[in-house]
Amino acid sequence: MSKTYQQNATPTSGTAGVVVPDAVSVAMSELVGQLREGLLALAVGAGLQVMDALMAEGVTALVGPKGRHDPDRTKVRHGTEAGSVVLGGRRVPVQRPRVRTADGAGEVPVPAYQLFRAPIC
Repeated sequence: MSKTYQQNATPTSGTAGVVVPDAVSVAMSELVGQLREGLLALAVGAGLQVMDALMAEGVTALVGPKGRHDPDRTKVRHGTEAGSVVLGGRRVPVQRPRVRTADGAGEVPVPAYQLFRAPIC
């Protein structure tokens, strides 16, 4: 005796054999666009936090721990300044840390900022 009910069954999983009306397809494509924008925003936000942490570590490596007196210091923190980096294919404004020589002779570049500032080809 053969089991005909298994051979005549319609697919219940996946999209094989399923007809989706055009109105639903448009709504799905809009959701995908919004999801992509949300993921990009999430990725850019996470990237900015990581970049801030790396720049702070770079400044600490250059000048030493914040709030600790060092008479032999050769570099000092000098606040922040507006800057920009390319993240997620967009130019994003950031506050970049500034470091100067202790004698005030000039600016010292923060390696992490220079890395993020460099164009990616």
